[in-house]
Amino acid sequence: MTYDTVVVGGGVSGLTSALILARHGRRVAVVEKAAKPASLIGGFERGGIYFDSAFHYAGGLGNGDILDLFFHYLGIDRLLRKVPLDQNKFDIFRDSASGWEFSFPCGIAALQEALCEAVPHEARGIQSYFVCLAAAFRQLPYLNPGTPEVTWNPVEAVHGPSLAEVLRRFIRDPRLGHLLSLHTLLHGVSPQEIPFSIHAGVVLPFYRSPCRIAGGGRALAAAFSAQIQAAGISLIQGRSAEKLVLSASGHLQGLKLADGESLACRECVVSIHPRRFLALAPQGALRPAYRNRLMGLEDTSSGYILFLHGLAPPPILAGSNLYLGFSGQGMAEALSSLERRPLFVAGGAFHADSAQTGHGWSVICPASWLEMEGEWASAGFPRSDSYRAAKEEVSGRIFQRLAHEAPEIVQGARLIEAATPLTLRNHCGGPRGGIYGVRQAVGQYNPQPATRIPNVYLCGQATAAPGVLGAMVSAFLTCGHILGDDRLRREIMA
Repeated sequence: MTYDTVVVGGGVSGLTSALILARHGRRVAVVEKAAKPASLIGGFERGGIYFDSAFHYAGGLGNGDILDLFFHYLGIDRLLRKVPLDQNKFDIFRDSASGWEFSFPCGIAALQEALCEAVPHEARGIQSYFVCLAAAFRQLPYLNPGTPEVTWNPVEAVHGPSLAEVLRRFIRDPRLGHLLSLHTLLHGVSPQEIPFSIHAGVVLPFYRSPCRIAGGGRALAAAFSAQIQAAGISLIQGRSAEKLVLSASGHLQGLKLADGESLACRECVVSIHPRRFLALAPQGALRPAYRNRLMGLEDTSSGYILFLHGLAPPPILAGSNLYLGFSGQGMAEALSSLERRPLFVAGGAFHADSAQTGHGWSVICPASWLEMEGEWASAGFPRSDSYRAAKEEVSGRIFQRLAHEAPEIVQGARLIEAATPLTLRNHCGGPRGGIYGVRQAVGQYNPQPATRIPNVYLCGQATAAPGVLGAMVSAFLTCGHILGDDRLRREIMA
């Protein structure tokens, strides 16, 4: 059998690409090395307790908003139940030094009003900042299906301005600068490095319509799997891709798997980390300059993650998430000392059977791969005693911070599991444990969909934007390149 398209990587971006192309009559196969598709967002269980590992909440899920449109287009909307967060406080920031709190309400107008009430002397700057935020957002293709992809120049984002530059233009109060840069935790790039336009594309959907999904990431993974099966897409799981097969003239003929089987195909969409793509490409198929550029791509920050369990969820997380940090230091910085880093406390996907099993929730602390580099980076399993001791020491310090700054989060809770940058490297596919994959940063040129090999395309791994929304945007950009951008945008809006 010859496939029209083989997709390498069964994460959100790869599965989205497969569904789009199958919808247009292509015979599609997905190759995923894990035992099941979308395994990263599917979470995990410990002792019968479910934990979300990669999906906590999403923006743009209000009726008619962009992620809602994507879900509808793919047919997964009917398999999911959206759970809107608290309209008055979808996110809560608590100052770790003073205990001062600010609640983020849903909706741009409500948020502006709340910010002006909290920092009244910055009212004019707040208004100007949100005008710029909306203008930047309108220029982004697929986040705005009415914006043609050809009108967007991704190189402009590379040259900035950064979020920090725009904030300094309008904002003087350090507390306000901290609040408006707080959600850099959702893309893992500092305010000084994230292009303002990319930040707008991430944060504005959260400001507008933040939601959880009933059942969490596991429900989202199940919806994708069901649609893949319904679309007649071949799912080759538990097997790894090894090498693209090219003709003597350099044209794609197929994909060789690690077990020796070859899949004949006319095109290939590679939805893995760009550095991993280099191993798939035969020697000489890519120019040295292109290889060097992909090898030089930097990932987002990594992190330490604590997974907590209790018989009842903390009330503060019922319809909200909690952020902890030091607003007096100005813009949110990711990597100061461990005791001064921002913390993100995510309410879990509370299931109907949680009354019997208890509830799981998680705490994320930004980290650098360098903190785990060295003797542990190349070590296999079982992990060394020194690594386990370091992991326990960091987990204990974060837990103690929570006990002091947000005692309601840990009261009656047990620490069930913890992840480090090394854990994230092993499970997220990036070489340095980036939480969101390849970072969007001023000065970094991320790859475009078309590669130097005809009919071989890249998508996913945050090359367009981070998170579930970013993964889907990347898939639509790549498929728009294959099928025609105008055609795809019209179908999304239909």
